[in-house]
Amino acid sequence: MFFPIRWLRRRWWSRQPFPPAWEPLLAKHFPFEATLSEEQRARFRRHLHVFAREKDFVGAKGLTVTEEMRVVVAGAAARLARNLSLDVYDAMMTVVLTAGAWERDGGTILGEAHRWGQVVLSWDSVRQGLKNPFDGHDVALHEFAHVLDLTDGRFDGTPEMATFSALHAWADVFSKQYFALRRSPDRDSVLRAYGATNEAEFFAVATEAFFEKPRQLKQKHPALYGELQRYYGADPA
Repeated sequence: MFFPIRWLRRRWWSRQPFPPAWEPLLAKHFPFEATLSEEQRARFRRHLHVFAREKDFVGAKGLTVTEEMRVVVAGAAARLARNLSLDVYDAMMTVVLTAGAWERDGGTILGEAHRWGQVVLSWDSVRQGLKNPFDGHDVALHEFAHVLDLTDGRFDGTPEMATFSALHAWADVFSKQYFALRRSPDRDSVLRAYGATNEAEFFAVATEAFFEKPRQLKQKHPALYGELQRYYGADPA
């Protein structure tokens, strides 16, 4: 019974007017929406609306989740998935928000995506990512890229592909670009060095660059840009 109920809920949400109280939040945090076509704008809002209503948002360590937090996080997820199926986030059910970053094994963590359907985000880091939408660093986009990566069952830098030919083209381009970044992680002006950590982090970092530095990515890494353009169904450059 779960899937028919979810389908009916999504259909109902999709037919509801977009909440007026969310309009100023989109104008404030997602100015790129003004550049979208009417169809793209409708897709973005549909994904945002469904994500915001469907997922559980939990505040950790005393943080109270506000409507603004819910809309901002849902907007980041929708920005990536607006041209993908509504099903791409089905395996992810909970967003945990912390006030700030946390420490583990001597390192600072801004966000995490887990196999068991949970994404943890530092709200301070999410807001920081929105302050400069052109620096190629956005923790929300990064972690939701990991969620998309997991659609094929593994954190391996390759989300589920529709055809074998698409998978082959993706693997060819991404493997070459990944190993090139590993050879010179500090010399790439577009992709962050963190992308050389492993294939999963490379996909997440490339996704950040695709949406925040599209023109630079297209100029410096046209093949990589092309694969991301085909997967996301978008051309932000």
